[in-house]
Amino acid sequence: MRLRWNDTRLAKPGVAIRQIPLIEVWHRSVLLANQQGVAFRSLPEVVQVHPDGRVVYLQRYTGKLSQPLLLGEFPRDTHNFTIQFVATVHQANELRFEPDFLKNNKDIRGGFMANTLSLPDWEILSYETGSEPYRPIEGIDSAAFSFQFRAKRHVGYYLWQVVLPLTVVVMMSWAAFWVGREHIGVRIVMATSSILTLIAHRFVLASLLPRLPYMTRINYFTVGSTFLVRLALIAVITTGYLASHHREPQAQRIDLWARGAFPAAFFLLFTWFTYG
Repeated sequence: MRLRWNDTRLAKPGVAIRQIPLIEVWHRSVLLANQQGVAFRSLPEVVQVHPDGRVVYLQRYTGKLSQPLLLGEFPRDTHNFTIQFVATVHQANELRFEPDFLKNNKDIRGGFMANTLSLPDWEILSYETGSEPYRPIEGIDSAAFSFQFRAKRHVGYYLWQVVLPLTVVVMMSWAAFWVGREHIGVRIVMATSSILTLIAHRFVLASLLPRLPYMTRINYFTVGSTFLVRLALIAVITTGYLASHHREPQAQRIDLWARGAFPAAFFLLFTWFTYG
């Protein structure tokens, strides 16, 4: 963060740039409104005072920030993030922060983000600065400025770690429809093993997915996949029952129907998850 203001009381023409402790000059006490815990400051609490009275304060913050998010589209979600700086002792009608142009670059105003970030699962789409008042509650307008950026989550990790294994399990349940109905034991074992594998996979997913009181896109995908696997088990049991009661034509029709219907249903589910 870089703050710059003019204080004519500190002007000393012809004198070199001075470094003065922050507490010895008038300054704006700026806090991070959405910080969680302690935000560490890496730079000394000093200001640079120019001969004409221009004061520059530099500080680097490191810490955790909070941001309310709606994760209904997880993991194909895009969000707006805000870093909110507030001058708590000044009202908006007393003090206003004006975004400045970046030094030696008149195209960047107010702030910027590095091209390479330590956020491997996010892609930065855009960013901007603002100087709107901070309103924690109705009737209070504190002087503030913010840095906002829009980011999109990379879905590749979840495709490889969640969707691909789940797809293999679902496809494994279809193999039972291609085994002869005289091998009813093998068909049931294949269907039930798919169920057990899916249950184990769901336990692993619990550590990868956010714990929310509502359903997300990937939750709907996993629930839909679970439903298809269990429906496949029901179909296998039904065809076995029909075949054992000398109703072979009906059992054959169910098998033929299942060979096409289950892959088609899963394809629609996967298409919705990927592009819907």
